[in-house]
Amino acid sequence: MNLSKNTLNVVGTVALASFAQSQVMTEVRISTGGVDQEYVEIQGLPGQSTDGLMVLVVEGDPAGATGGVGTLDFAYDLAGDVFTNEFYVLGSSEAATAFPGQIDNASYGDNMFENSSATIYLVNVADPIKRQDIIQTWAGTDISDPVGSTTTRIATDMDVVLLDAVAFWDGDAGDVFYDGAPEFGPDGNFLPSGIIRDGGCPGQWCTDVFVNFSTNGTPNPPYADPTPNATNPMTSCTTTASAGSCGNSGSVGSPYCMTNSNSTGASGALGASGSPLVSDNDLTLEASSLPNNSFGFFLASLDSGFVANPGGSTGNLCLGGSIGRYVGPGQIKNAGTTGTFSLALDLTQVPQPTGLVSIAGGETWRFQAWHRDAIGGTTTSNFTNGLEIDFL
Repeated sequence: MNLSKNTLNVVGTVALASFAQSQVMTEVRISTGGVDQEYVEIQGLPGQSTDGLMVLVVEGDPAGATGGVGTLDFAYDLAGDVFTNEFYVLGSSEAATAFPGQIDNASYGDNMFENSSATIYLVNVADPIKRQDIIQTWAGTDISDPVGSTTTRIATDMDVVLLDAVAFWDGDAGDVFYDGAPEFGPDGNFLPSGIIRDGGCPGQWCTDVFVNFSTNGTPNPPYADPTPNATNPMTSCTTTASAGSCGNSGSVGSPYCMTNSNSTGASGALGASGSPLVSDNDLTLEASSLPNNSFGFFLASLDSGFVANPGGSTGNLCLGGSIGRYVGPGQIKNAGTTGTFSLALDLTQVPQPTGLVSIAGGETWRFQAWHRDAIGGTTTSNFTNGLEIDFL
């Protein structure tokens, strides 16, 4: 570990995308001195790909060794692997030694985190070129956007989907945290050695029970033993910080494709909850951030694509090939006063131009929502992001 400081703290509010995601961080352990038994535990679904996932660390300390506040200290690309069970753990080589068989990816060696205040992110970046850009050009630079603000490019770049974020604080004055991440620490005179979601996910980050470590000085709160690659125990945690929409561990899919804002000023968002297991036949699509009382319906295709402004729409069609429309009885929806609508799918009756088909395990399907809108009194339409789901 970089020993520029001997304290670390955790921040715990999370800025999440407006649609549900299937991966969240559930445990983060940071060595505060000595050996580097550091890791980030991510909860997902068995068999789910890690492609697109990245762990990013933004400096929060003006005296940081790797750069000033707002600097992207570290960027880890997790592509090329899968969740072998419910968890995926990125860790240091020392963590792999300390927790045999529990660290799924230790290829980045030691010194994963600097020993200073920081905001830690889990993001999804579908485009591999964009991921390389983050690693090669963002890393080591100030990514606050605008510079000097507490917002970063992680939150403002359309190609980056923010899934989860937490912040560690070592108690120093002048430290800065980003994008609404909840803040944790300090632990006595030091940054916390680690934090957990109490009981896992669903659950909130514990602010008064930190992960156990050979502590420096007198332990301040009670401690929980580290549990990489396993469900977190319930603790004596009495104070928690909001973790956004964590709690739907059954949410599925990866967003993709550029969206255009609608008349609300936001872009329509599409997410899914339930299960990607075909045998469960339990999947619900939800479109949100739509104009109130707008009509719309969902689309489905095996193929992705991109057509800008089809048929005079102000949005982008993100599907290709044969595209089916959910326009049967009860399937055309209204966003009402909440700007949302949803549909529980029957995976044995997916509409296609040639009729209804069944989804099979091993197939990847893409979904999108189309909706009516009005700009300056002129009727038009728009689309949400596309959502790609790997069915098992």
